Parts: sequence; C-alpha cells; structure tokens
Amino acid sequence: MRFSLIPREQKFFDQFDGVTKIIVTAAQTFAELVDHFDHRERRMNEIRELEHKCDIAVEGILTSLGRTFITPFDREDIHALATSLDDVLDNLEEAAFRLTAFGIEKPTPEAVKMALIIQESCNHVQRAVSMLRKNKYISSEKMAIELREISRLENMADEVYRNVEADLFAAPPEIMTFIKQREVYAWLENTVDACRDVAHVLNEIVVKAS
Repeated sequence: MRFSLIPREQKFFDQFDGVTKIIVTAAQTFAELVDHFDHRERRMNEIRELEHKCDIAVEGILTSLGRTFITPFDREDIHALATSLDDVLDNLEEAAFRLTAFGIEKPTPEAVKMALIIQESCNHVQRAVSMLRKNKYISSEKMAIELREISRLENMADEVYRNVEADLFAAPPEIMTFIKQREVYAWLENTVDACRDVAHVLNEIVVKAS
C-alpha cells in the first residue's frame, strides 16, 4: 500500500492554491491584452495554455477527492469549488478568443474596465480561497471582506454591461459590429459572474462551518 507524506487536508489546500494562481496569472495576461491590444496571438496562446493547465489542476482535485476518505470540508463543496474555479478561466478564455478572433480593431474603454474588474475579482478569489487553509475562516472578517469585494465588483460589472447594452440598442452600429461587441461583453460579464459563483461556494463553506 502506498502512503502520501503530504497530509490529506494540506494537499487539497495546495491544489486549490495552485488553481487560483493560474487564474490570477491568466486574468493579468488578459488585462494586458485588452489594455495594450498588442502581441495578441502570443497573449491568447498564453491564456489558452493557462486554461489547459487549470483543467489539469482541477482534474487533479477531483481525482484526489475520489481517493480521499477524510476531506477538510464537505465533499460536495470541494467539488463545487473546484468546478466553479474552472468556470472562471473557461469564461475568460472564451472572452479572449472572441476579442482576438473577431477582428476587433481596439477594445472599448468599457471592455478595458471590465478586464480590470475581472483581474481584481480574481485577486480577491485567490485571497479568499487561501484563507480556507488557515482553518480560521469561520466568522472571519477577512473572508467576509473578500467576499463582499467580489460582490461589489460583480455589481460594477453588471452596471457596465447594462449601460453598454443599452447604448448598443439605442444607437446600433453595423450589424456585424453589433454582434461582435455584444458577444465580447457577454463573455466578460460571464467571467465576473463566475467569480461571484466561487464566492457563493466559499460562503456556503463558511456557513456550514459556523
């Protein structure tokens, strides 16, 4: 029989930290892509590679879940957290693909703002997930602050998206431009919503532990 020298709980926390590190790196790369809009192919390839690494890392968590009898918190919450983190990068990669594949000349200021919201949201996700390791997340004010910030940013993104969509319908551009811009904004919004979903899972974990 083979035994691991890494404590079971520690292994899960290490794996989650690995996933959030990948997500933060991808969000930074995406923000640079949208802000500068240069080296598009290279940056897109970097995001695509990071998305693949995230898939592998999440699969590793799910594999560990199937092989571990005692887990640091509920099994369904581990599964939900892993898959919700994966959704963040899946949506981000989709947004990056459309931004680079649609022949858009330059991202709008609103798209740049959304990219920065995504980057900041991912930073808060990383910090919140890292707090699970310390076993002090029960009624933790620091955790609550991170989750509130993710919610605040999601509200900001909603406002940007609603305003942009209203502007698009009020003064619609050429039909293909309209379709491209609406698609890009939708995936940007989906990415922020995915960060919110991670926050909901984290909040569920805290509630169960309190």
